[in-house]
Amino acid sequence: MPGRRFLPLFLLFLFAGALMTYQADPAVERPLKPLKQLNGFVYGGLEAAHSAYSWGTGLITSLTSSRKDIRIRQLEQEVSSLKRQLSGTYALSLENARLKALLGLKEHTPNYVATANVISRGTSRWQNTFVIDAGSRQGIEKNMIAISPGGLAGKVIGVQKDYSWVLLINDIRFAAAVRIERLGQEAIFSGNGGLDHCELKYVTSDVNVQKGDVLSTSGLDGLFPAGIRVGYVSGVSSGDGFFKEVQVTPYTDTTRLEQVTIIRK
Repeated sequence: MPGRRFLPLFLLFLFAGALMTYQADPAVERPLKPLKQLNGFVYGGLEAAHSAYSWGTGLITSLTSSRKDIRIRQLEQEVSSLKRQLSGTYALSLENARLKALLGLKEHTPNYVATANVISRGTSRWQNTFVIDAGSRQGIEKNMIAISPGGLAGKVIGVQKDYSWVLLINDIRFAAAVRIERLGQEAIFSGNGGLDHCELKYVTSDVNVQKGDVLSTSGLDGLFPAGIRVGYVSGVSSGDGFFKEVQVTPYTDTTRLEQVTIIRK
């Protein structure tokens, strides 16, 4: 029990107190001169015991603190390891989801040609293009359409044996005939060089286009087959009074594209 450990120390203090009382009382005769020496000896022993106790307590505190620090570092290392494992698992799940989506495009697209990886992007700030690792050897031809699991991504503008160049939907040179699905209204989807939004042109002021309206290719331009989802209306303003200004957010995020599926017209 904790009390038993301090009993000898307590008795030592009690004995010392009695000696000090005895030495301090002038009425008490002191026939035993050695008591004064014994008193000094006891004081010295008490100081040594106190120093030893303080040193032991400090050592225990230091060891306990050191063990805590070591355990904290171990826990931090375990947390870091778990984070890396979770990050790898999440990346694999995203990759599997993307491959399944691309496989679904292949199985449900009768005019499927090839699936290709994006290997580089255009260097000009005014041109939103990228290069894919498939070309004429894989059956790709100029003006074929590039799609992603989200929707329309662009069109092929140049072909080599094993490489092709794709013009992205947000490039200022890109345009496609689209239909506002809720209204059945025709319009022209156009890139404007921005990374996160494009434009819907030639929407007259009497057309009740609204935010959230979905756009898909109409096929009337003879360049893109009908029914490919393009984007949704994310902003509408009155414009010049005759045509409205309509902002469109594409379903395909061209800044994150890693693979595309090429289809025929």
